[in-house]
Amino acid sequence: MGGGGHKGRGSDGGKPIHFDRRSIGAVALVALLGWGATGIYVVDAGQEAVIQRFGKYVRTVERGLQFHLPAPIETRKIVDVQNARSLIVGGGAGAGPNDGLMLTGDENIVDVGFQVIWRVENARDFLFQVAHGPDGRGSAEETVRAVAEAAIREVVGRSQREQVLSTGRAQVEIQTRDLIQRTLNAYKTGIRITQVNLSKAEPPAAVIDAFREVAAASQEAETKINQARSYQNAVVPQAQGEAARFNQLYQEYKLAPDVTRQRLYLETMERVYERANKVVLDPGKGASPMVVLPPDLLKGATGGSVTPPAPAAQSANPQGVIR
Repeated sequence: MGGGGHKGRGSDGGKPIHFDRRSIGAVALVALLGWGATGIYVVDAGQEAVIQRFGKYVRTVERGLQFHLPAPIETRKIVDVQNARSLIVGGGAGAGPNDGLMLTGDENIVDVGFQVIWRVENARDFLFQVAHGPDGRGSAEETVRAVAEAAIREVVGRSQREQVLSTGRAQVEIQTRDLIQRTLNAYKTGIRITQVNLSKAEPPAAVIDAFREVAAASQEAETKINQARSYQNAVVPQAQGEAARFNQLYQEYKLAPDVTRQRLYLETMERVYERANKVVLDPGKGASPMVVLPPDLLKGATGGSVTPPAPAAQSANPQGVIR
């Protein structure tokens, strides 16, 4: 047997197989290269890779072609930090149909359901500060759900019913989002809450019909109030204007009663006889003068001509002169 190799016997009992140092070295080199190649990986856009060395955090790597020492020396976990994730809380989407029932600050019960949209902001904290289920995400969702349920109950508990149901929904969403975020930050979860949307906010199903009747009555009352205010805004200024005019006339009357009385009388008679087909003559103290009537006054209201009565003496009054 030589010192440069190793002899072995074939399975068929034939000639022995020789393993020299070159063959062993080549096999070892190929195995080493294959083992080292397991440390080559690619991080896509919107992802981060967390590198651990013997289980301890080493670094966080962003997008691109990367390399770490092959396992078991170093391992990697790739986390999606771009895509948003969502879950539904309350509104019958949880353990039972009444999981969304909450007590408001004015001691009314409302049924609330909402959507929480979130994403991973810090891959390291997300992996090491939040418990993860077999799928790598389930327990993180449960963490967000538990915090969201506690936050919405606190916000609703200090709000009035009408705020939750109608007037303050946007404010409830903002306060709930901020409270969830502060709680998650306190636990260093690496999670960012991007939006909270109230998908359901209504009275419990057992009293919703009565609530709608009350709401309809309130709306009708509001309509009547608005109509009364419109009438008030139209009538009161007019009445105030007439009262001011009356006071002005009264002041003039006190200064010159006869003149003011005569002027008011003439203005009133002018309005009364404005469209009348009449001529009023005031003979005064003396004899009435001769007046020639215009031809237009002899027309009736329908536009036809009215024949005046025949004079007693035609020759004495040929042009329809009235004395």
